[in-house]
Amino acid sequence: MSSTDTDDRQEQADQGQGHAQQGHAQQGGAENGQRRSGSPQRQRDDGDRDAAGAGEEEILGDPDSDPSDKEGGRAAAGPGAAHFARETRSVFLRDASTYVGGTINSVNFRFGDTGRASLLAGPLPDDELSRLRRRFTAPPNYEDCKRQLSEDHLLVLRGQPGSGRMYTALSLLDDLGRGEVSRLDPGSDLTTLDSDEEDGRIVRGHGYALEPADGQLLAELHLDRLSRLLADRGAYVVLLSVPEPGARGVTQARYYRSHTPAAEDAVLQSHLAVELDGGPSGSREAARRLAGGGRVREALGLEVLLPAEAARLAGLVAQCVTGELTEEELLAECRGFAAEQVREWFGGGPAAETLPLLRNAAFRISLAVFGGSSLNVAAEAAELLAWELAVTVAPEQVPGRPVLSDGLEARLALSRATTVMRRQPVVAGAAIPVRTVRLLGSALASAVLVHLWEYHHNMRGPVLRWLDSLCHDRREDVWTRAAVAAGELCRLDCAHTLGELLVPMAEANQARRGLFVATALQGVMEDPEVGDALRSLVKKWSTSEQGNLRWTAAAVLSRGTATRTVGEALNRLGRIGTWKDGRLRTVAAESVAHLAGFSTDREPLARIRAWLGDSRRQHQNLGLASTLLLAELVVEDVWNPAEELGGREQWPLALAICATRPHLAAEVAGLLWTALNTSRSYQVALDILAKWLRTCRGKAWEADLGRFLPLLVMTEDDRQRMFSLIRELSKDPDEPLEQEHAHRLLQAVQAGGAR
Repeated sequence: MSSTDTDDRQEQADQGQGHAQQGHAQQGGAENGQRRSGSPQRQRDDGDRDAAGAGEEEILGDPDSDPSDKEGGRAAAGPGAAHFARETRSVFLRDASTYVGGTINSVNFRFGDTGRASLLAGPLPDDELSRLRRRFTAPPNYEDCKRQLSEDHLLVLRGQPGSGRMYTALSLLDDLGRGEVSRLDPGSDLTTLDSDEEDGRIVRGHGYALEPADGQLLAELHLDRLSRLLADRGAYVVLLSVPEPGARGVTQARYYRSHTPAAEDAVLQSHLAVELDGGPSGSREAARRLAGGGRVREALGLEVLLPAEAARLAGLVAQCVTGELTEEELLAECRGFAAEQVREWFGGGPAAETLPLLRNAAFRISLAVFGGSSLNVAAEAAELLAWELAVTVAPEQVPGRPVLSDGLEARLALSRATTVMRRQPVVAGAAIPVRTVRLLGSALASAVLVHLWEYHHNMRGPVLRWLDSLCHDRREDVWTRAAVAAGELCRLDCAHTLGELLVPMAEANQARRGLFVATALQGVMEDPEVGDALRSLVKKWSTSEQGNLRWTAAAVLSRGTATRTVGEALNRLGRIGTWKDGRLRTVAAESVAHLAGFSTDREPLARIRAWLGDSRRQHQNLGLASTLLLAELVVEDVWNPAEELGGREQWPLALAICATRPHLAAEVAGLLWTALNTSRSYQVALDILAKWLRTCRGKAWEADLGRFLPLLVMTEDDRQRMFSLIRELSKDPDEPLEQEHAHRLLQAVQAGGAR
């Protein structure tokens, strides 16, 4: 009989089976009518004798097999794996039309590398000075900076690029120099200046702004000398610098001040007022509402705008309000803000390939992958990637790690990131407070991956090797987030990512590598560009003669996105689970259980019932294994749960299905009843039921279990078995049930309708 005929026959069986009382009655196929009754201990003894005498196979695989291997193993990840995968995937849920090109007209002045000069100054043009006066918004510590510059004639302003440092410097110099303001060439050497120097001398009463090309500032001795020289000439200089990682304060406190950006809203309103000056009545209010509206903010994908970005947004909004841009064109421009920030992060030419800058790049990539995870996880992953990048740039060198010169605050500021305390399930599935880190913008993570894959081909190898290495990490918070990022890279270049990373993983022996592939492909399957091709690939894997590929296919099918319909996925899982005497039964059965949590109808339950009623031994075993894993699985661990299960994350999946779909409660109970009345699945089913009885006390699902227990009672033997189990648990010398709790359970069982 062909597999197609088999599937048709199973579907007919599904339709012919009732899902109420028939769920209990049709257990004969699984055990030819053999049922278990009496005390749990006696039944366990009987089961042991049956196994010893008949050599019956383990329904859930060989307990002595290596759990890390695919062969005969489960696709079970540790507690929290599904949670971390969903959380990471949400980071990349943005408009698929990611903007890659364009530029932002920054209000900060940037300089290229030039030759060294003693002093080369360029006066600020009058129109630019006028623009500065009309648009500038003072930062919070502006007056303190102005007072210090007035007293010392020298100020070192420390802040991040894009924060408006240069704008602040020019405004300070304008206030004190009365319009005599110049920008110095980045290569200017201030140590060569002399009080009686004729060539390139400092002009009396003039103000100068300088950001050194190499980022190196003068030593304290030279700063003192420069301050005295400036005071003699009645001139002023503002030097700009970026805080160095590891610097916990400013050592030259006399001249140094930190630059705090002006409030985003204030900068935005200031620029809007200028842009719309003399415009139609009410245009400024309309622009304010548009700039702060949800659509614009969503398109920007940045939580906080730098002054340069706020100024750019004001100009775009003004153009939209005056009819020069449509709203859709405005939104398209806004989507480019994150891309431009990323372009700046990963630019710089050969100078960007020094180890400190490679570490910055690695930290930003790590934040894109591990945003929302533990700061420790993200930082350590960044160091591993930095090593990959460094040995790619200079294979003959062995890169090290900084110890004391690695400042967290500066690294976070350089990457537009922040830390926050959150509770996460990182210790045996229990949530504890964790210091997490994330980028300050939903658009930044995807923009980082897009930029790397589009513009830096030689970054692909190190990044893919890094992701592959992260798969070896047993922490669910690590390998699941790495897998989701691999999926996004597959979306960007499907053939390359499959060939270099995912297909070799699918062929490997290790179970975690198969789970990595399934997690990576879950969201990409729904991509309109590559989804159909990936579904065809998984279909090919599911019929392969390589067991590892079939195992991986089963893991992918558990997510509910690898086929057009749930029925199609169940058909393939049925073939995988019965292949070669059930070698892959456990992974197939686990995937069926996950599909029961994904689907909103009875199809997975009906298919399990059809397998239990099948005359073929391997199909019966697949049905029993699926039932046991359905009862064992917790909603939180379902890879792709239905929305209606939300709020029941800690519930057993079987009970959550009964609570959200009451019409399926009898069918779920019928499946578990069959497992309890079949010798080769009896003990595991009883252990799962005992765990429910022990752990339900005080839980949100305690009452639902009380309503479910009567559905397991069809005969007096069933009732006595349940009574015996509850009494045995009540007399447990180590962990007895509380008397009141046990009494309620006995009452629930007593209400069962034995016939």
